[in-house]
This record gives sequence, C-alpha cells and structure tokens, in this order.
Amino acid sequence: NSYGLFTAYLDRTSDWVADYWGLKDEVVRLQSKNIKLMEQLDNARYSNAVFRDSIKEDSLKQMYTFIGANVISNSILSSNNSLRLDRGSRQGVRPNMGVISDGGIVGIVRNTTEHFSQVMSVLHSQARINASIRNSSYFGTLTWDGKDPRYMQLNAIPRYAEFKVGDIIESNGFSQIFPSGIVLGVISHIEEVPGNNFLKIQVELANDMAKVRYVYVVNNLMRYEHDELDKATDE
Repeated sequence: NSYGLFTAYLDRTSDWVADYWGLKDEVVRLQSKNIKLMEQLDNARYSNAVFRDSIKEDSLKQMYTFIGANVISNSILSSNNSLRLDRGSRQGVRPNMGVISDGGIVGIVRNTTEHFSQVMSVLHSQARINASIRNSSYFGTLTWDGKDPRYMQLNAIPRYAEFKVGDIIESNGFSQIFPSGIVLGVISHIEEVPGNNFLKIQVELANDMAKVRYVYVVNNLMRYEHDELDKATDE
C-alpha cells in the first residue's frame, strides 16, 4: 500500500512547535533523518531489471534525492499563490524541482538565488500536476480553479471510468518532477457534464496548504536524460 509513501517515515515531531521552543537544530536533525529514510524507498530509485534465461538480474539505482527546507513565506488567498524557501542554488535547488511535505505535493520551484527559492504553489492558475486514481489505469491533471484552497480539480478522466468518491488520488511520476505514489488527496465529488466526454471531479487535498512549514525539494538525478530526449524529439 503506497498511501504512506514519502509520508509514513516522516517524523511529524518536526511539524509542531520546534521554532517556538527554539529547537531549530532538532528540526534539521529530523529533516536529515527523514531524507535518508525517503531515499531508501523503492519509488525513489530506478529499477534496471534484466531477464536472462528466466533469471532476473535486478539493480536499483538512486533516482531521487531530497533537500530539506523551511517555508519562510506562503500565500493561499490569490489566484496565483507562491511560497519562499530558505534554500537556494548553493544548497542544490534549481528551477523545475518539485517540492513536497509530509502531507503531499506543495509546488514546483520557479526561481532561485544563492540562498532562497521561489515556489509556484499547487494553488496557482498555471499549476499542472500529473495524477492517477489509485488502483486504476486512469490518469489526468490536477488543476486549481482559484476558489477553495482545500480542493483541486482532476481533469481528463473519461465518463466511462470506474471509480468512486473516497478513492485516493496520487502522483504518477509522468512529469519526472515528483516520484510516483505521493498521496495528493481523495475524490470528494463527481459530476457528469452534459455533452462532455469527461467528468468533473473534485479532489480534497491531503495537504493543508495554509499550514505548510517544513518541506523537501525533490532532485531527480536522471532528469537530464529525459530533457535530452525531449530536446531530440523537438528537433
């Protein structure tokens, strides 16, 4: 069960009153511990499986690493929200890296300086998050309509798809920005639109974006290979 992927091992102690008590060193220690645990999960690795004479030779390579960061500013009230982190290029943060927390996906890095980075929140009119319905082959894109920060909309799911309210929505890894299996939320409402072949689906976010304090920047170690393929395809 991947429901707790990238969250089950996160020590929630760091989410409470660390700054209030001045325990910043403890927060850093816990973030480092969480990063080591996350990087050991199968979805953070690339499986290079080869079958020879019915014998499987399996080699796991590290695909994702993580950089701990603190949120130093955050907005949820506009149509284009953003966050600022206290980590930048000096710590290895680059544009187009994903940002997650113990609650789910937070956003995508857009700009960096030496010590800070600006993140496009999932609560942004241009945010597009590749997502799938757990235990099904259906996938679509999560977007935000600029209204309630507790909900996003799952698009491009056909009317004939079989699923129900309460089903889990998770990342599928298609974008190479986020690992697969990160819980995004649950389906809270399904509506058929007359004359439309696709359903209108509301997803209640697992992450409370108003409370995000500590995050992890996602570094895809194999991203450059996908970029090279995209570049070659465009030529």
